[in-house]
Amino acid sequence: MAGRGVLEGAFALLETLDELGGRAGFAELARAGDLPKTTTHRLLDQLIEVGAVERVSGGYRIGTRLFRLGRNWEPELRAAAREWLPVLSARIRAGTLLAVRRGDRVVVVAAEGVDARPGTALSPDAVAARVLAAPGRGCTTAGPEGAAAGPGLRGYAAAADGVAVPVRGPGGAVVAARAAAAPPGRNPLALVPGLASTARVLGTALTG
Repeated sequence: MAGRGVLEGAFALLETLDELGGRAGFAELARAGDLPKTTTHRLLDQLIEVGAVERVSGGYRIGTRLFRLGRNWEPELRAAAREWLPVLSARIRAGTLLAVRRGDRVVVVAAEGVDARPGTALSPDAVAARVLAAPGRGCTTAGPEGAAAGPGLRGYAAAADGVAVPVRGPGGAVVAARAAAAPPGRNPLALVPGLASTARVLGTALTG
């Protein structure tokens, strides 16, 4: 592996380590990453040398250097999410998350009351990802107030266990998606009006 191949391999191994909870043994990493053990060992040594990975008892974990660098990603966005998400989640009495699209991924910015770590890339089938999809891909055709909203970004996305709505800035541009997990026995669609209302508050906060 040389040049770009080494860089791609290193990031793929970091992704694998993150998917395994940020800490894993050597054999588990090699198996989950589908890499030869010699390649895994060489990449780990290089990542340790630059502080991206740390060697610990029983294996390896994400290094402090990555944590330090990650804190500089969208600081204003994350600060607004930390301030408002708990308040707005309490208002609708459901666990929620905030996600944004970056490139070809939809990434969790913050979560409250749901099992979703910041930085996690969501499946394209997730309701938040469907809300942020290109027009015509996956959103329901009913808007938050029950009127036809057409396909794409103007509606909401619903599933059996949750629902998501777009978060818009003052100019109407979609800046994020807010998703809520429906508590057991609660219809996800019942969350839409409150979710849409609090998304407007969050949209104003995110865009100043």
